[in-house]
Amino acid sequence: MAWNEVTPMEQKHRFISLAGTGRFTLTELCADFRVSRKTGYKWLRRYQQEGVRGLQCRSRRPRHCPHHTAEEIERLILQERRRHQTWGPKKLQELLHCQHRIKHPPARSTIAGVLRRHGLSQRRRRSPGLYPAPPAKLTKPTHPNHVWTVDFKGWFLTQDGVRCDVLTVCDRYSHYLIGCHARPNQQFMSTLRVFKNLMRHHGKPRIIRVDNGTPFASMGLGRLSKLSVWWIEQGIAVEFTRPGKPQDNSSHERMHRDLKAECTQPSSANRRAQQRRLQRWQQLYNHVRPHEALQMLKPAQVYRRSSRRLGENDKPLQYPAGYQIRLLSATGHLWHDGHNYHVGEALAGCRVGLVVNASDVTELHFANVHLGNLLYDPAEQLRPKAFIVPPNHKPLVIPPSITKPKV
Repeated sequence: MAWNEVTPMEQKHRFISLAGTGRFTLTELCADFRVSRKTGYKWLRRYQQEGVRGLQCRSRRPRHCPHHTAEEIERLILQERRRHQTWGPKKLQELLHCQHRIKHPPARSTIAGVLRRHGLSQRRRRSPGLYPAPPAKLTKPTHPNHVWTVDFKGWFLTQDGVRCDVLTVCDRYSHYLIGCHARPNQQFMSTLRVFKNLMRHHGKPRIIRVDNGTPFASMGLGRLSKLSVWWIEQGIAVEFTRPGKPQDNSSHERMHRDLKAECTQPSSANRRAQQRRLQRWQQLYNHVRPHEALQMLKPAQVYRRSSRRLGENDKPLQYPAGYQIRLLSATGHLWHDGHNYHVGEALAGCRVGLVVNASDVTELHFANVHLGNLLYDPAEQLRPKAFIVPPNHKPLVIPPSITKPKV
């Protein structure tokens, strides 16, 4: 046999009907229905004033909330959020204060609640675990133009089916986006023209930090490519991040995530339209978007141009006294003491320095980069007898247990 379920509305109707008979006191009815006398009097009063409608459940929401966010401000929050889809409560709060001149903007938690109510954000759980810190050899910038970070964002197709590679250059100290260019490829000459134009306008940095991809690095000595060799000839040090460690360039990768969300999904009609879109986003990123690492300042408020100007006429590299200066051939070969060494095509036509260290080994240097040591092994049969060993090279030692026994 099923239980008879009684709704709260039916209970209230029964309470009112029994109270109208006059056979029970209000105290007895309240005790039987397990409600307070205050609630019983309230039901009777509402029934007399409004009839059956007075017995329906009512909202307990207060009629007035002194700290409730004004509708005008809430509409402004939603408007700015739809305009800047990757901005969170911190940046929106700063935007309300600086751009819209709201003296006391809502708290960040209030802005987050407004976004959640309208389905414009959702809670994300941070991935567990600790992220390893960058290696100590990477320079921590102390002023603008101390370290530039450079990278190509992953390529994509514009709506006309043409490939587009976005080259981004950012000042690590001020987070100022110096360059954002839509290129047809990642080749050396195309990238070199971009850097010459940037350095003519912004000056030269002290250090450029790149990953191990083309055209920034190569598999040759010192991981140098033609582009990194040109940087060094301009007096700029080159820092390479660890292979497969994007966290070494974390702020640049984070900027790429916003660029992808706001400029490439979907892509523009063609590369020229994509470039105009990137320039608008670059202006927004530098002059409007507050940055948390800068105490909510804009990157343009911190960045200053470099006083180191680009040398249009390349000057030959100078080496310390005691170095032997050699000019590499057009194919990247070095002739020394009657032997031919292959240095690499990236350094073709460059001036290198040779110096004999305390171990009586000839070291090969390009500017401040130790490329390797010159060795000559007359007993070598499988490769050229004159070759270059990288400075961190460890010779292979074969255990005696796996050597071929004598016959």
